[in-house]
Amino acid sequence: MNALRTLNLYIPLLVGECFLMRRNTNAQDLPALKELPFIGHAANKIELLGDSTAWNQLHDRMDRLLFQGEGQLNVVHIGGSHVQADMWSMQLRHRLQRMAPGIRAGRGFLFPYTLANSNNPYWYEPVHTGNWSAVRNVNGADSSLLGLAGISATTRDSMATLRLSFRGEVYAGYTFDRVELFHNLDSCMAITINGAKGLQPLSVTVDRVTQRSIYQFDRPTDTLHVRLVRMDSIQRFTLRGIQLGSSDPGIFLHACGVNGANTTSWLRCQALSDEMAVVGADLVILSIGINDAHDPDFDAQRYKANYVDLIAHIRRTRPEAAILLTTNTDSYVKRRTPNRNAEAVRQVMRELSVEHGVGVWDALGVMGGVGAIRLWEGNGLANRDRIHLTREGYALLGDLLFDAWQELYDAHLRNRP
Repeated sequence: MNALRTLNLYIPLLVGECFLMRRNTNAQDLPALKELPFIGHAANKIELLGDSTAWNQLHDRMDRLLFQGEGQLNVVHIGGSHVQADMWSMQLRHRLQRMAPGIRAGRGFLFPYTLANSNNPYWYEPVHTGNWSAVRNVNGADSSLLGLAGISATTRDSMATLRLSFRGEVYAGYTFDRVELFHNLDSCMAITINGAKGLQPLSVTVDRVTQRSIYQFDRPTDTLHVRLVRMDSIQRFTLRGIQLGSSDPGIFLHACGVNGANTTSWLRCQALSDEMAVVGADLVILSIGINDAHDPDFDAQRYKANYVDLIAHIRRTRPEAAILLTTNTDSYVKRRTPNRNAEAVRQVMRELSVEHGVGVWDALGVMGGVGAIRLWEGNGLANRDRIHLTREGYALLGDLLFDAWQELYDAHLRNRP
């Protein structure tokens, strides 16, 4: 029996309102969807074409977690709209956190996108008051401090509030006993934090180096209440992200996406590497490239140079982290012609794997190659724009990525002393 499958004691059941698709299917159909004839199973593997030291260390940490119940594993997924919606990432998170009992450590880093008047993942619900203005890393004219979220939201209202809670009966809410607010510290408004039913934090710590406030509770809660009060006319509050954590052993998957973001966008995030260190990234998945490839002036060498810089930024504070590049999903230009720049993106990523010791997962090949998104669209797996997938399509993508990682980890288990 597959070595890792022996640990799969829980079967994903993402049904009901979470997965009401065009064909009204649910995650129980994923095994059947994997058998669609255009799925490129031969491409469904993680390739390590260069130095694999970081991946060996990652799998050693997985061993300690899965077999000894020790430690935490932090996966950071960065990209554009494919990641902001947290559907691809959600399915990968769902599978990872069910590899063995008791490793669903928490939700981790997130951003309340409704503050920026943008689409928020279904799985957590932010409700706010006050007027907020946003800065995104896609705006090259704005040099505001950005970090892991790639986006920030600012309010100057005399009073503003934010409530975060989880929803979906089949996607049970996460609990947490530690809250970290990544925010500006200059001229900051007064902040009050509560958990469910008025739960008060035991302690508050301010880290001025990474610009965050840390709140520790004495017991887990599943709801966060934030209240901001302006004490004078110059005060403001700028939020760059929220981390909901715990000390439990297990896996966190932090999804960080910004609609329209490309490699240049993420290089604008000055605090990216510092905040990567705060969340303790063990694996960084970079799904950045589809917006680069849709640029009429796309240049493969410039794209590669940007990725080299991104890898350097990550390794500045997390030199031991494994890095996985996912090639572009298949897409069309204006729904009419396949975007063949995706093949150049794939070639660049394979070169980076050889030269910089990063892994590559060929999403383009897994989808069936250039032009395959038409088939995904015809089977209810992609939207009519022939760029974005449906919820079901993203769930399938996440499931296939988990399978690829599972096979790589199985090989590690077979080679253990």
